[in-house]
Amino acid sequence: MVAGSFVITPATALRYERHDKKVRQLSKAEELGIGKDRRRAFDINEEYYRLAAKDLDNWENRRVKRLPGENDGTFK
Repeated sequence: MVAGSFVITPATALRYERHDKKVRQLSKAEELGIGKDRRRAFDINEEYYRLAAKDLDNWENRRVKRLPGENDGTFK
């Protein structure tokens, strides 16, 4: 019984040390939240009601402003 406690104690300490290393190992980018995919949770019902609330019959087609020298696809 006493010998068992001498075996279990270092094994338990090793387990918690490994867990602490996993928790602490963050890169600077992860720490700042850069590069993480910050998407919101997707719920199909929420998306349906969000799209249903939009007025899809009255819309205006607008051209995107192009960079200088970029082909805008119009004939001159």
